[in-house]
Amino acid sequence: MDEQAEAGVAGPDASPKPMSAEAVTWAFRYLIGREPASAEEVEAHRHMPDLDTMRRVFANTWEFFDFYDRALDNSASYGMPLFLMRPPADPGFPFRFEPPNLDNPVGQFCTMSQFDDPAFGEIAEAMGMAPTQTRRSWEQAWVVSMLATAGMIEPGRRGLGFGVGRERIPALLASRGVAVLASDTPHEAAEVPLPPGAHLMALFHPEILHLTDFEQLVGYRPIDMTSLPADLDGQFDFCWSASAVDRLGSIAAASQFLEDSLRVLRPGGLSLHTLAFNIRSDVVTMEHPGLTLLRRRDLEALAAQLQVMGHELLPVNFHPGLHPLDGEVSIGPHAPPRPKQRHAGLVFTALGLAIRKAA
Repeated sequence: MDEQAEAGVAGPDASPKPMSAEAVTWAFRYLIGREPASAEEVEAHRHMPDLDTMRRVFANTWEFFDFYDRALDNSASYGMPLFLMRPPADPGFPFRFEPPNLDNPVGQFCTMSQFDDPAFGEIAEAMGMAPTQTRRSWEQAWVVSMLATAGMIEPGRRGLGFGVGRERIPALLASRGVAVLASDTPHEAAEVPLPPGAHLMALFHPEILHLTDFEQLVGYRPIDMTSLPADLDGQFDFCWSASAVDRLGSIAAASQFLEDSLRVLRPGGLSLHTLAFNIRSDVVTMEHPGLTLLRRRDLEALAAQLQVMGHELLPVNFHPGLHPLDGEVSIGPHAPPRPKQRHAGLVFTALGLAIRKAA
């Protein structure tokens, strides 16, 4: 029996035959260095039309890229692509390129040096959380730093948080006299079998503020980010979300939400969002309910649309950071956290994006 027949590949005039389970198992071992997780995983690969298709599938896994990176220099590394460094074709796009910081924040990437900024330590302490060097910690610190810089954290202000989960931002804002409406999407709220009022109380942190102040200033409401209720229009000085845009399923849905979020704001209000941003390609990307990666071209299209409507995308800084760990990429579920992560052949990082509503 020849090699093609053993692998299950049909002749030129025959219909494709399923590959043998043994051939698929050895492909796992050779190409990504592990055993198949289950019989179902083997079966899914057996019915690919040919070996080239199976090779491409394996070559688009984090395990393969981990092997490839380490074969070159024994580390998973990232190199800044030219498409992020070039000036924009549209001079109206607010482009910047300089090491970002949290003392004077704009739209920017998460980078390692920002964890050493005094602002990061101050915000982490104010929120009663350990100053861990994770994307999630940076996202909350960036939102708070942007709000503080814009003069939004003061008594009498009103803010709306989308997809808040158990964030500490609502409690911190309320401790400074800001009225907050926190929200999650209805299906996310329904997935957790909590009694009435439990979603709200999950946001209470006694080390940040007193219960009386929390009850007076923080409210909770399920909100579908793809269909914002009309009664919210024009009610808030600012809104924010942290990693919620990633889960809207597509670039079109993410872009539409970013535009629609301005509806809830008063004139001149601030819309702040952190999201997963594709820093590997300006062409190939991912659109999935669990993870959608926006590209530079998507931001440029959004900025042009906002400008037509009279709104303003605040400066966007594409600098990737100068710390040695900014050149590393986190790969796989057990890798140490890094600002940059790999998903199959793509690399992404957290980007903070700020939009000001027309006055």
